[in-house]
Formats: sequence, structure tokens, C-alpha cells
Amino acid sequence: MLFRRAACGGALLTALSACGGGSGDGGTPGAPTVPTAEAPRYLVGGTVSGLVPGAQVVLANGAEKLTVTANGAFHFAGKLAAGASYEGRIESTSEGLGCSIVKGAATVGNADVNTLAVRCLPVVLAGVQEKIQSISGMVQDTAGNYYIADAVLQVIHKVTPAGNVSVYAGIPGKPGADDGAAASATFHMAGGVAVMVIDRAANLYLADSCNAQLRKITPAGVVSTVAGQHRAACDWSNTAPSFADGQGTQAQLGRIDSVAMDINGDVLLTDPDQQMIRRVTPGGLVSSEKVLDVNGFSIRAGDVVVDAGGTIYLGELFGGRLFRWQQGVAVLVAGGFGRTGNDGKGTAANFLSIRGMALGRDGNLLLSDRDAIRRVTPGGDVSTVIGRTVTDAAGAAAGFSYLGTLLQDSSGAIIVNDANMHRLISVSAAKVLSPLSFLPGSIGPKDGVGAAARLGYVSAARMCSDPAGNVYMLDRANKVLRRLTPDGSYSIYAGIAGRAGSDDGPRASATLLAPVAIACDQEGGVYLADRAPAGAAYNLRKIGKDGVVSTDGALPSIPGITTAEYLLGVDKDGYVFWQGWGLDCIHRRSPGGAFTSLVSFEALARSLGDTEYEWQDMLPASMVFDSKGNLYFDDVVHQVVFKVDRAGKASVFAGTLKKGSGGDGPPGVGGLPFSGATSLAIDASDNLYMSGQGRLRKIDAAGVISTPVLPWGYPNVGILAYGNGTLFGFTTQAMLQTPLP
Repeated sequence: MLFRRAACGGALLTALSACGGGSGDGGTPGAPTVPTAEAPRYLVGGTVSGLVPGAQVVLANGAEKLTVTANGAFHFAGKLAAGASYEGRIESTSEGLGCSIVKGAATVGNADVNTLAVRCLPVVLAGVQEKIQSISGMVQDTAGNYYIADAVLQVIHKVTPAGNVSVYAGIPGKPGADDGAAASATFHMAGGVAVMVIDRAANLYLADSCNAQLRKITPAGVVSTVAGQHRAACDWSNTAPSFADGQGTQAQLGRIDSVAMDINGDVLLTDPDQQMIRRVTPGGLVSSEKVLDVNGFSIRAGDVVVDAGGTIYLGELFGGRLFRWQQGVAVLVAGGFGRTGNDGKGTAANFLSIRGMALGRDGNLLLSDRDAIRRVTPGGDVSTVIGRTVTDAAGAAAGFSYLGTLLQDSSGAIIVNDANMHRLISVSAAKVLSPLSFLPGSIGPKDGVGAAARLGYVSAARMCSDPAGNVYMLDRANKVLRRLTPDGSYSIYAGIAGRAGSDDGPRASATLLAPVAIACDQEGGVYLADRAPAGAAYNLRKIGKDGVVSTDGALPSIPGITTAEYLLGVDKDGYVFWQGWGLDCIHRRSPGGAFTSLVSFEALARSLGDTEYEWQDMLPASMVFDSKGNLYFDDVVHQVVFKVDRAGKASVFAGTLKKGSGGDGPPGVGGLPFSGATSLAIDASDNLYMSGQGRLRKIDAAGVISTPVLPWGYPNVGILAYGNGTLFGFTTQAMLQTPLP
């Protein structure tokens, strides 16, 4: 019995110990422990659209990264607690792809996040994006490499004998005046035909015209300023002539049209505005000589070249005369005031327009003369090498359009740039023409899909986009309207190619006479300003969303005045706006009403303090409308963007009056240099996008200028349009696109 009680006591103690009911020191028992429940955590994700097979986008949220290779839903692996913040972003994409993200940043609620929307598009919608956008100068070194000055991208390209193109110096799309390593240096060139020369040591000398400086690039890739005091020479507000001899950056250089290397190592610059030749020694000392002919008349020298004996030849700027610079006097070698392009000797010959000069390997001069290559001996004998009536080796016409810079390579072939065709052509001694592979110059227009399409040329007044993302481009030469659809298909939308007329009706059978401007409305319709059948006036025509063309009355005009530039616009309520050079105002027509003056340019200019005014003192290049119906237009003369409300009250919206060098910032601080072709587009949030300012600029609803980093990078785009959440940019031979958030 005692044994049984002891066993029961041991069992009781064991049970108490197992339940935590006792302690080794005999203290008071504590309360039972309850496990803490873990707070719920949620996934962050969304959807991706627009990826093509083989493409990918890398997304990031904080330190976590996720690679997505297919369209559809995605989520990051890491989970976040309610109330935690997230910020999804695009880390990188496949080459040639641009992506944007909407609703990428917020805080987590009490459920998984599935609202991040990633939209991707191919950067090139149609055509071919060329690496070289323009040729303002071209030289070749002894190894056969070409160096090409690109005044559009503001870089120097290097092209190997195998045709491989790379940026040798400068930052694409970023004008500036920074010296230093070639990869970080910046330039601000103006368009020309001979802005670069190379010396025997392979140093490049560049006429950096908009900086009013002579720059040097060594074979080691170091950029320096040889001469010229820096100034914004291409700024419209900087109209005072600048001229001073002196040492290095104490000297002042004016407009530099051409450069050449003298046999003693000096660099020769032509300054047609001052009718001078500027001489710059290797040490940077600048001196000048006035260019006068034997009768004492001033000569505006454009091109300059030096032969092996040190003889200096000067081509008259946009003229038809060739001179030899001889003991300080310009002596006529060949040409005259006639513009027939005749061959012959001395004044019996003439030129249409000398635009490029080079020294041939035989000691004769080679000249680009608009649509022909001419040869001139030192004695003044002029002959046509090829072009016009002189055919190629196969007996075919050369088909040159607007020749510019040229050189003769080590093989004896003449390399010439046809600027209108965006093409470099090799002309062999046997007159065999071969386009160079890195710039073949297939401009178009030509129907096709994607890379097979060729878009031709367009201006700001001749391109628009509808709400569905179709882009319309006016082909004036062929008298048709073309359409580029979101899938990259490029084709004639209205009119009959090569047939002029004013026939209304279905768009496929309607005809256009001489259209000058277009505008897209919010309903899918397209308006056109087209020449009236009689006289110099223009009619307003419309292509409805049903595809039927109709004529909708006359546009305001001044009798007897025909101008080259017009603007047409339509706001959200169907009001039509019209402006042309000489009209001195923007006209507006309400639906069903008549055109009246909305804003007077003279009154606006005088309100800004302009004491003298002519109609060309305000030059808009494009106009757009926000969601409230306000009108915005740019003006290169005053270097600002104006805003006009529905009542016609105009004010400076962005930029600083006549000061283009301010950079980013609010009105009165930020600057718009107007350094290239200008165009405006406006997105669904009323943000403006503006080209022609170096890199693309963004102007928010408060007028604050910024330089955005968009998914397409920093391409040089000339003409802009917006539709269906996409910003479109026309560049040389291609239509680019980028999705906007």
C-alpha cells in the first residue's frame, strides 16, 4: 500500500513538471505561453504587354529583380506586409525595345497587388534608323577610316574600311562645349559641307560653329579648344556680329563655313558674313584677311581648299564662281553669274551652286555642283565628271539630287554625299556608282511593313496622330496622304499617287491638288489644307472617320501671297485653327462658324516689348491643344512656347524670352535654344514634348522644362506626334515610338 502511494506521488510530480506547473526553486507557477500569429504578407505584380518573341524586360522592386520573357501576369517573389511601400521600375530591356510602367509605386493594402502595368513597344515602328543622321564634314585617314561630322547628333562618327560605324567623339543628342576625353566631350555644330579637316598626324580640326570655336581631336581621343571665345553663336537672340583676332580663346570667330589645312599646318577658316579668311596657327593665334577681288569687291567665300603647292582656292558661297587666293587678292579661275552649268574654260564655264570642294589626287579640283561632280584644272578648264547629261558606266543617269561634301579616297574613287537622298556614293574612275553600305540612302516614300517601309521626308505641319495611334504623313510630292498603323504598316490612305486634283468622295478615289498641312481630330478624322482649284488660296478639306473626303470651305488668305509654311490644328471641341506666313495671326473657326482672328502676332510681340515688328518676327513651327482647349505654339524668334486660352489671351508658357541657354527650369529660368527642327506634341496628362532643343524636352502643365529619360533613349527626333499612349518621333528614314506612362 505504501509502495502504491509513492508511485502515485511520482506520477503527480511528473505531470506537474510536464505542464510547467513547478520549478526547480519552488517558485510560483506562471501563465501558459500563447504563440504569436505572423502578419499576412502579399505579392506585388501586374501584367506585361507588347513583348515580341525572344525579347525580355527586367523589372525591379527595391533590390529584387525579375526577368520577364512573355506577355501576361507577373509577380515578384518577395512578399510585403500591408502598409509597406513598393516602387516597380524598368531595369533594362532587350535592344530595340522600349517599355514604360504605370501604377508602379504605391503602398500594399490587404491583398496581393496586381496593378503594375508594363507596356513595351519596338523603338522603330517603321523604316530604318540610321546611325549617321547627317554629314556636315568628312575626312579620311591614311588607314582608310572615315570621320564624319554629324551636326544632327552632335558627334563625330568613325567608319572603318569594313563599314563598322561607331561614335568617335561627342555624346549623341547632347550639344555643348566640353573639352576632355572624346567620349565625354560635347560639340554644337551647325549644318555645313566642310566643317572638318585632318592633318598629317591624324589630328582632326572641327569648326564648332554654334560655339564659335575651332576644336581639335587628337588620335589619343582628347578634345581641346584651339581658338575662339565661346558664345551661343546659333542663338537667335545673339545677333551682334563677333569678330576679333588674337590668341586662343581671346579671339572671336564668327560664322565658319568651311575649313582647310594649309601646307604649313595652319587651319584656314572661311567667314562669309565678314567676307574674310581666318588663319589659325597650331598654337592658336588667329589672324584675318579680307577677301576682295581684283576690282576691290568683297567676296563671300564659302568653300576653301589648298593644293599640294600651297595654292588656296575659294568657292563663292552658294554662288557660281571659283577663285584663287593670290597675294591677298581673289583672282577668278572659272565661272560667272550665269547658272546653266556649262563646261568650258574660265568665264565660259559656269556652275549652278558650288557646295563642296576637294583636291583630287591628280592636282585638279573636284567640286560638288548641285546635281553633278565637276573637275577644274589649275588653268580653269571645267568639265563634268558625272551627273546631268554625263551618264554612268552603264549609260544611266547618275540621279544625283543635292550633292555636298566630297573627297577622293586612296583608290581614286570619289566619295560624295547626296544630302537629299541621305546617301554616300562611291564613283569609280570608270564611273561605276556604288552606295556605301553604312549609308545607302533609300529614302522613299515606299509602302511596306516595318523595316521594309521607306518614309521619305515630313515637316511638323504635315504629320499628326489620331487617338488610335495611327500616324498620318503628308506626301506632297506624290499628292497623297499616307498612314502608318500601330503594326508598322505604311501605305497610301487618301489620294492617287501622281494625280493632282480636287475631287471629293471615297478616300481611295479622291484627289489632292497641292496640300500643305494636316491635323487630326479626336474622332479619327483628318483635316487638310489643300490648294483651291483656282488662284493661290487654300481650301479646308476633311477625311471623315468613314473615309469620305469633303471640302469644307475656304481658309483665310492674303491675295497674291503664297507661302511655304502653314499650320493647321483642331481642338477637342472641333474648333479649327489656321496660320500661315504673312497672315500675322492665328485664325479660329467654331463648328459651323466662320474664321476670325484669335491672336494677333503684332499685338503679342508689342506686349513683350518689341518696338519694331514685321510679320516674320514671330514664326511658329507647330501648335497643339490641351484637354481644356488651350492652344500652345512655339516661336523660334522669341525662343519660348506661348499659351493661348479660349478667349485669345496669349502669354509666355515656357522658356525665357530671347534666351535659349537657360537649360531646364520654370518659365523665366529654363531655356529653349531652338537648335534644330522644332515640333510639339502633348500627352493625355497635358505634358508637352518638344524637339529641336538638343535632347527632347518635356514641359509640364506648369511650364517647367525638363530633359526626360524616355524608353527610347536619346534619339534625335525632328517631328513629334502623340496618340493612344504613345509618343511618335520622326527621324531620318525611320518612325520611332515610345510608350508613355
